Amino acid sequence: MVAIEPHLITPHASDRAAERLIRERVSDAVSRALGDGQLPAPGAKEVDRVRIIIDEEVAAYERRAVTTNGPLLVDAESVKRRLFDAVFGLGILQPLMDDPRVEEIIVNGPLRVFTIRDGRKEQAIGVYFETDEELRELVKRVVSSAGRRLDDASPMVDIRLHDGSRLNAVIPPASTRWTSVTVRKFVLRAQSLDELVELGALPPAAAEFLEAAVQAGVNVLVSGQTGSGKTTLLNALGASIVGLDERVVTVEEIPELQLDRRLPDCVALQSRGKNVEGAGEISIRDLVRNALRMRPTRIIVGEVRGAEALDMLMAMNTGHDGSLTTIHGNSPRDALDRLATLAMMAGERLAGDELVRMVARTIELVVQLRVVMRSGQRRVASIFEVTGIEAGVISGHELWGLDQGRLVWKG
Repeated sequence: MVAIEPHLITPHASDRAAERLIRERVSDAVSRALGDGQLPAPGAKEVDRVRIIIDEEVAAYERRAVTTNGPLLVDAESVKRRLFDAVFGLGILQPLMDDPRVEEIIVNGPLRVFTIRDGRKEQAIGVYFETDEELRELVKRVVSSAGRRLDDASPMVDIRLHDGSRLNAVIPPASTRWTSVTVRKFVLRAQSLDELVELGALPPAAAEFLEAAVQAGVNVLVSGQTGSGKTTLLNALGASIVGLDERVVTVEEIPELQLDRRLPDCVALQSRGKNVEGAGEISIRDLVRNALRMRPTRIIVGEVRGAEALDMLMAMNTGHDGSLTTIHGNSPRDALDRLATLAMMAGERLAGDELVRMVARTIELVVQLRVVMRSGQRRVASIFEVTGIEAGVISGHELWGLDQGRLVWKG
């Protein structure tokens, strides 16, 4: 792990103390002006009003400091920026959110903040919270703005931020000591297979092969570890779908695909968790089943992680050729085995060998992704063709594989 140079100037100690006092007054003034609760996507009027409040409170603090011989602010403009971020952003973490090279933010308690930057893990020097309570209050505010709760009764939460990023938080008693936060920023580094070629993710010939497979209606499973670029590749594959006769329905937990903006006939569906009253849940299974009633030619599920795997397989088996999805897997065979295992979670009383046969009949290609450890680059490591069942095990062979680090045709 590499520690980076501070890209966020550490606030002066006296500014930190003053900032806490001003932040309380700003919070009270904002609540009076805008009402309780945070706006997930503030409008221009709200932004302007908050800036005025911050200017007024900072000026008032400095007047009091002069009359009482208290410490003046060393960097008033930086204090104002952090105060604004505390209202509408992620507080001290907001500069990391604004950095286009940062893909993930990891917070382990008040003092340990890390980033995934260009695929590599780094320590965010100079970014810290005074106390775990300060960190927790920030997270509770953000969670509340999404209509969710984070407390002893509900110590884990996963929400989507207004920019499409995903925030997961865990507090005691679910975590043993500190508040833990993970933010996966919404970053699609490539919108097409051609752009993935430019990034070095795969050679042109492999991209042409995948494009032809999608257009021919091949069912494709994209496999890889967390952060390997599965969603980016899925989006690029979906963008290869052409023709007005194609009607595509996408199903996601967190909307990351951009296909409804690119394809002429595409509907994007999003699942929803339970609200604070424990009601209102819309599961991925619900959406996949509903998608079948929407007359789609193809269904694209952002990721299968549970019983919806069976619904996805059934959709692929009932005339929706060319459907696509992703799964967490370390290899093509691992991904296929995992898909069958997840389908068993549906509890439909289907035998294990029957589900294995269904996977073998349905999935035609598995595209395996990996992250190059030194550079953090995401690459296609294998394109695997499923051919059937042999001795009760899914059989197949690698069409494209790595040779001295390069993806080559193996046929």
